[in-house]
Amino acid sequence: YWVWDAPAGLKRVLQTIPNVAGVELRNTYYTRARLGDDWYDVYFVGIEDFAQMEVSRIDLREGRFPGMTEALLEISAKDLAPLEIGQQIIYRSGPDHEERPLTISGFAQSPAQPSSVFLNLVRAYVPAAQVRRMLGISGSNQVLIKLHDFGQRNETMDAMARAFDKRGISHGAAQVRDPDYFEGKRELDALVQIMYAFSALGLLISAFLVANTLAAIVAEQTRDIGIMKSIGGSRGRILGLYLVAGGLYGLLGTLGGLLLGTVVSWLLLRYAGWALNLVVSPRASPPGLALGAMVGLSVSVLGALGPARQAAALSVREALGSHGIRSAYKQAWLDQALERLKRIPPLVAMACRNLARRAGRNLVTLLFMATATAAFLAAQSTSQSVNTAIDRIFDTYRADAWVYLGEVVSNHFTGSLVAMPEVEHAEAWASANVWVGLAPVRLWGFPGDTQLYQANMAAGRWFLPTERETAVVSTDLAQEQGIQVGDVIQVDTGTVTRRFRVVGLAVDNAVFLGGPMAGKVFVPRETAERMIQRQGRGYFFALRLEPWALANEDDALNRIERRFRYLRPVTESARRDMESARQQSRLLSIALYVMTVLIAVAGGLGVMNTLTLNVLERRREIGVMRAIGASNVNLVQVFVTEGLALGLLSWALGTALGYPAGRLLLLLLEGVLFEIDYIFALWLLVVGALFSVLLAALASLIPALAAARLPAQEALRYE
Repeated sequence: YWVWDAPAGLKRVLQTIPNVAGVELRNTYYTRARLGDDWYDVYFVGIEDFAQMEVSRIDLREGRFPGMTEALLEISAKDLAPLEIGQQIIYRSGPDHEERPLTISGFAQSPAQPSSVFLNLVRAYVPAAQVRRMLGISGSNQVLIKLHDFGQRNETMDAMARAFDKRGISHGAAQVRDPDYFEGKRELDALVQIMYAFSALGLLISAFLVANTLAAIVAEQTRDIGIMKSIGGSRGRILGLYLVAGGLYGLLGTLGGLLLGTVVSWLLLRYAGWALNLVVSPRASPPGLALGAMVGLSVSVLGALGPARQAAALSVREALGSHGIRSAYKQAWLDQALERLKRIPPLVAMACRNLARRAGRNLVTLLFMATATAAFLAAQSTSQSVNTAIDRIFDTYRADAWVYLGEVVSNHFTGSLVAMPEVEHAEAWASANVWVGLAPVRLWGFPGDTQLYQANMAAGRWFLPTERETAVVSTDLAQEQGIQVGDVIQVDTGTVTRRFRVVGLAVDNAVFLGGPMAGKVFVPRETAERMIQRQGRGYFFALRLEPWALANEDDALNRIERRFRYLRPVTESARRDMESARQQSRLLSIALYVMTVLIAVAGGLGVMNTLTLNVLERRREIGVMRAIGASNVNLVQVFVTEGLALGLLSWALGTALGYPAGRLLLLLLEGVLFEIDYIFALWLLVVGALFSVLLAALASLIPALAAARLPAQEALRYE
């Protein structure tokens, strides 16, 4: 609860209420402070006794708990600025908004509070008396409650409100922690969805790799298979032999995968722990290890099944009579098509014709590479779509900064703000947390002629300045509750309930102004003020700065705070909010790029396997080419060109698959994030082509060099 100047005896009163497990009175103060060379938003938390914290305890990581002229900073603040114990920070407080120093006594970790880098907000823990001095009161302004039974919270909150009212203590509505939500949960859920999607793709590609590897082994051992069959080897024995080989590959790969997966999961846990301020420790998960082993072995055996059946189906005559050269020239349609193109160099034509010789194998490899290309394009388009969605959010909110005042003033205060040389335009906005049905949403009240909010309408229209019973709702809220234009919704502030006719749906996914609640209801400012019983008054103002002031934004906001210091203002920069949002989206981008690299490596291995198999099967052909004068460069050219042809074909197919794959991936992210418009830019076609061709060229280089190093006499003796 937010309270004002609550006496210390309130704690004993609240402890007697049934279902209360713990009570702690604290003091909080929101301001700006200079950490190092830059100014940051700082949230001071005043604690009475650091040794007796009962609720929302913090963990000391470095140094010691602070004295009266000291501060204990959230440890993630060190990622924002170079901070050390004993260093001074400068903060603003008091009626004169004077700058005062504090010495850093240490660093603490606040569990379940996101990193300062993500929030662009630093928590500082100081003695409660220090914050009371900042506030100019003798009591507390925050009450933290821990319950025995969370299911009985409504009855407990009613009892607490009666206790506050009976003692004449000003208080706000209860802020109830949602047990199913924590800061950063949406981003973490999105990361998990990405990992599931790419893991499924990785399993599919792994099966292709095993199949290609076993196919190469079968091709290498064709004559051995013929000999085994000629001395009595049955189909079942041959089948079992290669299935066991696939199982052994799977066993070795699974052991390596479990080891690598353990290391990567630990790194991810450390990163998540840093981002969410959680202490994580490595623990073995027997179900996870068992599932990994089962999946790894199953995928390997399934991948080996095709080549094993192929080996078992070989007849003795076919196996012993294989020489690697077939008289099939001009029989395939590709040969006939290339024959008509007279200007293609002979070696290039040969490389292209070779793709039709093992159509099934090359088709699998083509699908392999196309999948990798599609994954690359899907990752790139998804990352671009998310970043563009963030840009559009800040295009919707046209303000350069916001000002929160320490007390309620008349809306005409905008005139005082515009009188500042740094401010070009100012608007009073109204906001409150409300309910629509059972969903907590954010109510926004904007002036009818607002210049600092540019609605992105998905359906219907924006409300008119003279309308009092109409509202616009955000698309995410409309989708969640099935709201359409023309419907009537009921908005409940806790004390006032009002019905509105929905005249429009607006795309607004911003959460930086409204905390975890993404759903929004927009109404005229006068209507919102009546609902929250604050007609013509407010404390929240949106600003558009002059261009010259925007170039030195921090200095401009500092001057605004100092000018109106008697109102205890706190400014917030839209630019910093955007940087924070981009920092949060960067986690998803990194995950997408890492998964893309893994898929690309697997795709390259697939091409390498196929061309290696081609080299093995064509040893006698290589010997013949050597005998008639082919050079090392000619042989390298044949196999690299074959790889490049696969790369170009995979780019064409991968582009066709990449678009729907990107939409599917974005659909998964929308389920945990917000509505995002899918963007597939034309430049992705060029990047995809470079990706496919370069990957194919690098993967084909090793088999091509192996073919070039093969002596003619050895190749012609090959049986």
